[in-house]
Amino acid sequence: MKIEIYIPGKLSRHLLGAYDFYLDKIKRFAKIRVNFTKLGGDLNRISKEVILKKEAEEILRKLNGKEFYLIDLHGKKLDSYEFSMFLENQKLKGELNIVIGGPLGIDKTLIDKSKDRISLSKLTFTHELALILVLEQIFRGFKIINNEKYHY
Repeated sequence: MKIEIYIPGKLSRHLLGAYDFYLDKIKRFAKIRVNFTKLGGDLNRISKEVILKKEAEEILRKLNGKEFYLIDLHGKKLDSYEFSMFLENQKLKGELNIVIGGPLGIDKTLIDKSKDRISLSKLTFTHELALILVLEQIFRGFKIINNEKYHY
């Protein structure tokens, strides 16, 4: 299975250990790639709406028409078992593309074009922390699918 995640910006140093840890663990189950795209600009010079639109355009350009799921506060609330079943269904399709919004949120274009939206929680997380949580849930999902114990 091939998994690609699209996210504006880059990862802060303090999260690199967790990022590397989960990427390494997931590689046993799937080919995974995180695509960091350009941020939409400086909020001191450009409006939030323009920044979000630029980020959405960059992500959609990189997706090149591929179906994707959006991580969104207002998306479906899944528990880890339900997420593993979602992951297993995507495994049958051979690929999964996930989009995470940037520091300012998500442009409506991404919401409208997404196959579906998934919420990580009712809580709001930074886009960087959302990436780590998505990676952790992907790893946990594969452990559930493979009936393996999860204890780290």
